[in-house]
Amino acid sequence: MRKIFYLISCLLTLTSCAEQYNIAGNTSASFLDGRMLYLRVSPDGVQENCVDSCEVIHGRFNFIGSVDSIVLAQIYMDEQSMMPLVIENAKLTVQVDNVGQSVMGGPLNEALYAFLQKKNRIENEMWEVEHTGIRMLRNGKSPEEVKEKLNPKVERLNRKLEELETKFVMDNYDNVLGPGFFIQICNQYPYPVMTEQIRKIVKKAPPSFLCHPYINHYVRTAQKNMHLIDTDQ
Repeated sequence: MRKIFYLISCLLTLTSCAEQYNIAGNTSASFLDGRMLYLRVSPDGVQENCVDSCEVIHGRFNFIGSVDSIVLAQIYMDEQSMMPLVIENAKLTVQVDNVGQSVMGGPLNEALYAFLQKKNRIENEMWEVEHTGIRMLRNGKSPEEVKEKLNPKVERLNRKLEELETKFVMDNYDNVLGPGFFIQICNQYPYPVMTEQIRKIVKKAPPSFLCHPYINHYVRTAQKNMHLIDTDQ
């Protein structure tokens, strides 16, 4: 009898650790109607696992289930990533339209989408600068003139974006957002390298962040690569 009570207690403990999710989605994008959407998570930052799927019916879709812990996830349509979100113990509302996407519910999702809105604004400014350069070339300006005129703004926006990304990772060292976005930064490069941005993040990171399997492997490999590069020079 004592063993039965112990087993029940363990099961209840395991259940309480699971993150129950209820993701209610709405979309005004007509091309999504009748399509299957997939909820994928990547606990190790490398391999993605599909944990749920649903069909979009009359502009609505719903994911309901549980995962072992709070995780960063992606909603996919076929093999195309549509948007990120955090599966946390909260009822989430997802909005998808032709303008953009948003997630409401849970403090981590609020932090994620506040960051993404700021990031999108900077990237939109970069897009405008790029198109200004194209117009200048079409109007007869030389590449040198375009570069002289626009490079200071491009460099300012690049610094602004890098500072925003760095602060976001540092502010979220202790939850899934920090490691998750740091991995995205690392994946920009064809092989592991230690850029100034990555060095700054790693230098101030707590052990819990650096012990993440992907991050630990990336940093060790990047340091070896940089040593080889310095040796060759």
